[in-house]
Parts: sequence; structure tokens; C-alpha cells
Amino acid sequence: MTIVAAVLGLGWLSGLGTHPAAPLAGPHATAQSSAAQPPDAHLMAGTARTTGRPAGPPGRPRSRSADGAPAGPAAHPNDLIARLRSTTWPPGAKAAAAPEPKVDCTKAKCIALTFDDGPGPYTAKLLDMLAARHVKVTFFLIGGNIRGREAVVRRELAEGHVVGDHTWSHPSLSSMPDGAVRSQLARTLGEIRRASGHGTVLMRPPYGATSRRVAAVARRMDMAQILWSVDTNDWLDRNSAIVAHRAVSWAHPGDIILMHDIHPTTVNAVPKILAGLSRRGFTFVTVPELFGNRSLKPGRTYFDGPVPRPKSPRSKAAPRPGSSPAAGAPAGVGAPAGASRSPAARGSAKPGR
Repeated sequence: MTIVAAVLGLGWLSGLGTHPAAPLAGPHATAQSSAAQPPDAHLMAGTARTTGRPAGPPGRPRSRSADGAPAGPAAHPNDLIARLRSTTWPPGAKAAAAPEPKVDCTKAKCIALTFDDGPGPYTAKLLDMLAARHVKVTFFLIGGNIRGREAVVRRELAEGHVVGDHTWSHPSLSSMPDGAVRSQLARTLGEIRRASGHGTVLMRPPYGATSRRVAAVARRMDMAQILWSVDTNDWLDRNSAIVAHRAVSWAHPGDIILMHDIHPTTVNAVPKILAGLSRRGFTFVTVPELFGNRSLKPGRTYFDGPVPRPKSPRSKAAPRPGSSPAAGAPAGVGAPAGASRSPAARGSAKPGR
């Protein structure tokens, strides 16, 4: 019996350590478990408890939109359109749930109307016209013109329009040093933020004068360069009928049309422009809507958006003037492959505001 008891005792002792130890209780348990985890493991654990889902890796938190629906994967840092939807949304609105484009511009005849150099004394009248017709456009703002018209900028955003940076004082950026280019854009960006609480990832170089150096500055500031494919020359011909005729007859699907809301003749032409383009079957969109789910890349230059694939051969539009390099853009500077149909714009470059 003594021998049997000894053998059983040795077997019991040999079983020690073959099973994991139970968790420690008391204050030492937290210290021990924390020591075996990465420094931010408690944050990940907290996320898992809050959402009821497995915690993801650090730096990629799971999130949900304001209405409780999954927000989906985080936007790529270079997806400027996604960033614009979250940064230029009016205060008080659901910024995280900014609407996706309702129009597929690869199928519909989309066109983007853009207005430079404001806000000005006629911008409020233009906003009234657009609101009455439920049309959204894109405004490229001069920083020096925002002071005293902050309410106009807030109204532009609140009514669903998009704003972009058009520099502080409208200089030709391609002839300026890098620091001055950055200052022109940064001052206006700061003024837009001061007026509305939101920024922008779109910029338009005055006169369309860009270069590789300007593109590099824009890239570092996470801004895409938005030029145009139709120039109405409204700064030259202060005649509403002429401006309206050019905008309507020169338009093609995917075009970005350039106008200026600082000219009363241009603002007065808008009702005819909207009516004429509507008769031609166009759908009005903002610049981000024009590109839809395509990513705008920082520093890149864009002249127009996607063209729908017609079911039948494309019919010829009204006669238009000969093409010329887009608004003073230096030779060799244009949109990247696949980003634009052509660097040529209808109409000539504008030499002044």
C-alpha cells in the first residue's frame, strides 16, 4: 500500500503545470494582463466592448455614420472627393453622412458650372436664382473678397454648393516662387475656414497659369487643380446674351464651364444658361459630383469630367471656336492620363479678372 500511495502521489505531482493557471484576482490582475499587451490594447478592447465587434488594428478604428449604418472602409488619404464631402459640409449638418452623388456622370449628360473671383455684390442674387431652380454649382473664392461677405460663403455651403480656393489676390502663380504660391493659397484657405468653419481640397490657379512647381505646392497642400474646358469669356464681353449663347452652344457632356459671379451681366445670363442647357438634356452637378467615385489626386490638373458612353453616334453640337491651350497653361502641363479628355478649352484664356 505504501508503494501504491507513493506512485499515485508522484503521478499527481507530475500533473501540476499541465493546465493553464487561472487568472489572478485582485489589483495585481490588471497589472499582469496589461504587461502582456501592447500599449494601446486597452483602447482596442474598449472599442470592442462599445461596438460589440472585434477590435481592429491600431490606426484603423471601426466607425459608424450618424444614422447608425456602417461607414465602410476609411477613405484613401489621396481621395480628395471623399475628404471634401466631410470638410465642406455646413455647420449643424451630418458631416459624416454627406450625400454621395445621386447622378452617375458616366451615364448622364453632366455639366459643372463654376464661378470665379467671388464672393461679390451679385453673388447673393445668383444664389437666389440657383435655389429657385435647385441647381448646385462650384465657387472658386478670392480670399481678399471674403472679408465682409462671410455670410455669403456660409450660405453657399449651406445650400449645397461647393467652394474652392482661387488665391488671395488673383496673381499668376506660375511666375511666383514656391513660398508666395503657398501663401496665396494658405491665406485664402484660412479665410474660408474662418468664415465657414470648413476647408476645401480644390484650387483653381488664376488665368489657368500653372506649372510643375505650382502643382508641387498644390500636392503638398493636398489640393487638386481644377481648370475648365469651356471659357465663356464673360470678363471680355459683358453681354448677357453672348455669355448665355456661348455657355449653351459650346457645352458637351463632362464639361466644366468657367464664369465669374463678380459681373452682373454674367449673373443675369444664368437663367438663360440653365434653361438652354436643360433643353439640351444636361444635368447640373458640382465638381466633386462630376467626378463621382473617381479620386482626385493632390496636385493633378483636371479640365473636365467623364463622358457618358452614348448608345448611338454622338451628334454634333452647335459650332464652336477653335481650341487653344487651357487658359494660359504652360506647354506640356495638362491632365494626367485618363483624367481629362483634352487640355484644350473652348474659348480663349482670360487675361484679367
